[in-house]
Amino acid sequence: MPADAADQRLRSHVHPPDWINPEPRGRYHLVVIGGGTAGLVSAMGAAGLGARVALIERDLLGGDCLVVNANRKQGRDRAGHGHRRRHQDRGTAAA
Repeated sequence: MPADAADQRLRSHVHPPDWINPEPRGRYHLVVIGGGTAGLVSAMGAAGLGARVALIERDLLGGDCLVVNANRKQGRDRAGHGHRRRHQDRGTAAA
């Protein structure tokens, strides 16, 4: 798990240490499994329309895309691959 102060602060926001799971009350209109980006948007959208929603997440809300900045890493990696490909096509060396 994260060790530096910034990661510990993030964890305290997405998984508060004093959080207690609520007791289920009756039936739900929607049960969302996974608190990643899509799960959060689905749960909030349905709740905003008046649905009773249960969100199940075993680790941190936000998923990899929000918690570990996966989108930025993917974009950087894709940009690097495109840079190398352009140089390979030209027969030059990529920096």
